[in-house]
Amino acid sequence: MSVFGQCNSSKSSTSRMSYIDQKRKPSLSTIKSNESFESSTKHKFGLVYVEICEKYNTRPVPWVKCNGKTNSIEILGDRMKTDEWLAAMEALSTDTSTHYIRIKNKRYTEHLAKNYETFNSAVGAPKNVLAVTTLYVVRLIATSIHEVLINTTALVCLELENVIFDEQALETLIAGIDTNQTIQHLSLAYSRIGNEACLTLCRTLRDKPNIRSVDLSGCCLNRESAASGLLNVIKKQQVKRHEECWAHSLRHRIANPDIMHGLRRLTLNDNTAIGDAGVADLFESLKDDYYVKAVDLQNCGLTDRGAQLALSTLMINDTLVVLDVRKNSNISSAMLEAIMTRLYENNIKKTETKKWKWTKLGRENVYESSCTLLAR
Repeated sequence: MSVFGQCNSSKSSTSRMSYIDQKRKPSLSTIKSNESFESSTKHKFGLVYVEICEKYNTRPVPWVKCNGKTNSIEILGDRMKTDEWLAAMEALSTDTSTHYIRIKNKRYTEHLAKNYETFNSAVGAPKNVLAVTTLYVVRLIATSIHEVLINTTALVCLELENVIFDEQALETLIAGIDTNQTIQHLSLAYSRIGNEACLTLCRTLRDKPNIRSVDLSGCCLNRESAASGLLNVIKKQQVKRHEECWAHSLRHRIANPDIMHGLRRLTLNDNTAIGDAGVADLFESLKDDYYVKAVDLQNCGLTDRGAQLALSTLMINDTLVVLDVRKNSNISSAMLEAIMTRLYENNIKKTETKKWKWTKLGRENVYESSCTLLAR
């Protein structure tokens, strides 16, 4: 064979090998799945998850993330299929040692797909119906989280963001919260739970001093939720804290309000129906509350009247570090400046101020984890 022929043969062989290598090259989703598999095996939940995936003859998906260093589980629900949810939630329901659990969706969906309440119907749902919006999956999530809440000895942060639950699923979740003694931060941000579920949740939160921060942003709450449910949580916990202080005084001790249990931060951003009437009694109650450190009320339908009530509270209570009324279009810049100035004056010399951060402006709050609020 001529040298030319050998070269052509070599080129042809190289070309074929290159083609074969390209065919063998794993896809991006496969790479991510393998990375997810490798990281999963370093976490106790991950080991169980991998075993259950093998049982159902599926692969661990990259949307289920667990981190051994932070002892956390994060599930990005938009891309997950029904069978993938089944494996992930079955594994999650057995977990008793994870510190942080977060399930979130990035896509906004208007309604829950209530016609798909069984596994088979959810699997057969049209492609434009996300699995996480089916009745079957949201109840599966609620049941799994309930199991975690009643059995865990370690969970401190639970975030279920932009997940639409039906009434039954919410009842299951709240029952789990009522039993739990470990969680310190709870977020149902943008899950649109509504007033009735909020009032039910508040009846549970009143007697849960372990919970330090609650995020109910974008939950379709109105005046009743703030003026009745959330106000009662603050008032009842006030009474319990005063009783604790009294008990300390009988022992000739001085109670430190900064280490007492109970609600420290309340985040209600993007509930436009709350309005001035919804916050009036709340602000009045905060005038003599020295335990709540941060209240977030961005885009809550407040006007200068509500802002004036906020300013009056700050004139009396100088322990509030954050009282966020930004993004309320009917509050004048002058009134907002007066509130910010008063907050600055109240906290300029306090070392604890740095512990309490301001939430970001706008809807980006949806996708920013609030677990760090535990240290604020």
